[in-house]
Amino acid sequence: MYLNLNTTQVIWQRISFRPLVKYLVLGLLLALMWWQRHWLGEMWVLLGDRERLIEFVGQYGPLASLLIGILLVLQVIVAVIPGHALMVSGGFLFGFGPAFALNLATTVLGSQIAFQISRRSGRPVVERLVAAEQLDKWDRVARNKGTLFFLLSFMIPVFPADVMNYVAGMSALTGRKFFVANFIGRIPGVVLLTLLGSHGFELPLTVWLGVLPLSLLMMWLLHKFPVVHS
Repeated sequence: MYLNLNTTQVIWQRISFRPLVKYLVLGLLLALMWWQRHWLGEMWVLLGDRERLIEFVGQYGPLASLLIGILLVLQVIVAVIPGHALMVSGGFLFGFGPAFALNLATTVLGSQIAFQISRRSGRPVVERLVAAEQLDKWDRVARNKGTLFFLLSFMIPVFPADVMNYVAGMSALTGRKFFVANFIGRIPGVVLLTLLGSHGFELPLTVWLGVLPLSLLMMWLLHKFPVVHS
């Protein structure tokens, strides 16, 4: 049986290569992670130890900020990696101003990437990065919610902020609205963690006076939105 040239062209045009490209990229990423599994295991242990992390990053001198920035982006995308130690370490190494800019920019960037992964690739890919039970739980909580809800989800510690990036990507929230929620909602947590790194617990009185009303606001929000406990 022979196919004429026009029929062959039609069949060829109907073949969608987009799913093939997605799976190829995902396969290459998984292969790279397997190849570097020992290094990734060492980094996992390192991320949970603030003193060792500071010592490790400090060895890189001027490149330390680039290294922390890359790790911060990755820790947002791979939701199980703890990012608080990285932000605190940045504050310790670079001081509040530079570290705050670095922490906020890279965390927001990582969130935007995670949002786009979820939006473009869908749940099957997201479940390779986040536990299905976590997705189910927070997807139910976030269903039919808007910008304010996701903004609060980045502010209130009860929410797993990194998981909420993927939940938002599977929702009807637009990319622009997510960016607003992501950027504004991340600021309070980044400020506190960076200050903790740059000043420890020896913060100026003015800072503690600022933390107090912020803490009261968090308590009020937890009371106002009991849905976060479900």
